[in-house]
Amino acid sequence: MPLPSYLRPSLLFPRSLRKTFLTLGALATWAPVVYFLNDNVAQLMWVTGPSMYPFLNTDYNSTTRKDVVVVDMWKPWEGLHRGMIVALWSPYRPENLIVKRIIALEGDEVVTRKSYPIERAVVPIGHVWVEGEHPEDRMTLDSNTYGPVSKSLIVGKVKAIAWPWSKIGLIRWEDYRGNPRVLKAKHMFKGY
Repeated sequence: MPLPSYLRPSLLFPRSLRKTFLTLGALATWAPVVYFLNDNVAQLMWVTGPSMYPFLNTDYNSTTRKDVVVVDMWKPWEGLHRGMIVALWSPYRPENLIVKRIIALEGDEVVTRKSYPIERAVVPIGHVWVEGEHPEDRMTLDSNTYGPVSKSLIVGKVKAIAWPWSKIGLIRWEDYRGNPRVLKAKHMFKGY
């Protein structure tokens, strides 16, 4: 039995409204996919503050512009190497994501900076030592403030710079020359 004319969708909802509902419905079906990709595959992250200066945020003291980086979120705690830049939850302020460079892996011995309570620290199993790039110690909160960081706090590896335009490109952590304050362990751990 056909619908009475006063209940037909064309009379209840104008064509433009029906089109809007269809478009919103189509977009809503993609929301879980976008959420999954953003949480587990890759994400854009805005880097603020002077901690990674001069590598990132080279204009931190003269402009409000922030660098934007691409963070690979897939298995972030696997395949870590000295020199990699990572995004992690701050041990100091757990609600904040931070960006730092890994300078030492588990088993390595680090000659710490002045702010750390002991002169030398050995990175325990399941941890890394992260530091900012800024030449002044007081401009970065890093492992010299809170010690070795658990790998479980790492949420991703920074793979590329997406903004500013002049710096767009892949980050080559392989070019990192190492830090003279790190005494590399003769790794008995697989994969190092």
